Amino acid sequence: MKGLTSYLVLFLVIILGGCHRVQDREAGIALSFDDRFIAEWYALRPLFLEYDARVTFYINGDTLGAEELTMLKQLRDDGHEIGFHGTIHGNAALLIENHGAEGYWNTEIRPGLEFFRRNGFHPTSYAFPGGRSTATADSVLRANGFITLRDVAKAERYFKGIRLYHIPPSWMPHIYWDFRPRTTFHALQIDRETELSVTELQKALRKAKDKGKVLLLFGHQPLPPNPAPDQYGFNIELLSAILKEAQALGLRYYTMSELK
Repeated sequence: MKGLTSYLVLFLVIILGGCHRVQDREAGIALSFDDRFIAEWYALRPLFLEYDARVTFYINGDTLGAEELTMLKQLRDDGHEIGFHGTIHGNAALLIENHGAEGYWNTEIRPGLEFFRRNGFHPTSYAFPGGRSTATADSVLRANGFITLRDVAKAERYFKGIRLYHIPPSWMPHIYWDFRPRTTFHALQIDRETELSVTELQKALRKAKDKGKVLLLFGHQPLPPNPAPDQYGFNIELLSAILKEAQALGLRYYTMSELK
């Protein structure tokens, strides 16, 4: 009888513990932004603070001015993550093909990573420029302290300037994280070239809420209303709509390293 009681207690502990872990898996959103638009991102601080949003900034290069470093440190103090986006913003596949793993490390990763570490930043999340990852690049990055790697997903496909098709984000399972262990993630690009609508993104956010998952989105330069035709980035109005919907749904904000 005593043995049976012990087994029942152990069974209840396992069940209740499992339920607790499921409840801790809060549906959410993981936003990230790429390149070196530091001043433009810093100007979004009031918007992030208004919605209590935390995001990941992926910075490329091995030189930043004192003012840029100060802004990044303030963003980090606000709760955002500072990730790494390479030194020369190179194509990982081509660099490894032409220079091998060691050449890739010494050209694309080491110089910029050492610069950031000297200046008090220790990035643990990496975003591949252009989303061009390889198994070798993944291994190099994991061996040097990166716990999450971010790739790129797009809702549309073009051929010679002609759009072949457009997939609603809510139909793209690979842009959601379901809390199963992984190190590589795909985020959906929201820059204006993708022509994503507010309605589509609202549906994608509602799916994250309903299914208990995390939606991954990313962009580049924040753009004001009526930007120049050649400006590359996302509309601030679109970001505002995303943050507003996320708040209405009670979604949690995740930085990219938190997905590990």
